[in-house]
Amino acid sequence: MKNVCFFLSSKNVGIDVSKELSRLAEFFSSKGYGLVYGGGNRGNMGYISNEFSSKGAKVSGYTLQLFHKKGFTPDYIDHLEVAEKFSVRKQLMIDNSDIFIIFPGGLGTLDELIDIVNLDGLDTLGKNIYLFNKDNFWTEIINWIEKALKMQYIPMAPPNLYISSNIIEMIEQIESNEKL
Repeated sequence: MKNVCFFLSSKNVGIDVSKELSRLAEFFSSKGYGLVYGGGNRGNMGYISNEFSSKGAKVSGYTLQLFHKKGFTPDYIDHLEVAEKFSVRKQLMIDNSDIFIIFPGGLGTLDELIDIVNLDGLDTLGKNIYLFNKDNFWTEIINWIEKALKMQYIPMAPPNLYISSNIIEMIEQIESNEKL
């Protein structure tokens, strides 16, 4: 079974992405993909995991002991791993995923984005990254990457990074790049 990893907010604030999350959960679950995510039951994390679970897809959560102790993990997770450190949690998510989807989020999401884009730019990831730039949420980061490339701080553009501003465009990118 292939897995799609969602990096996104544990909050439900700012930009409403519920329709897009529902659409992607339907799309991936219909193709036999399971979900890999941060293991939370709140905000967009909770929303995407519930959407996958309700469609019968396998849900794998990778959370921190800190959050697990507070009861921030849903009961319906099929596979749960609890880590002590953010870095270990993130590596488990990377290792157990075939595709990455990044939605708007906070510092944790930014950390995950930078890490996998860096791995991709070093040509050590070998997996596609789909960045959802709804309402230009990630535009400043995209501009920074382009500037760093131009100034040669980054040796090469991340070869497997695809950016979309709407869900139709993202699904088209996925369909043309993945063996579904």
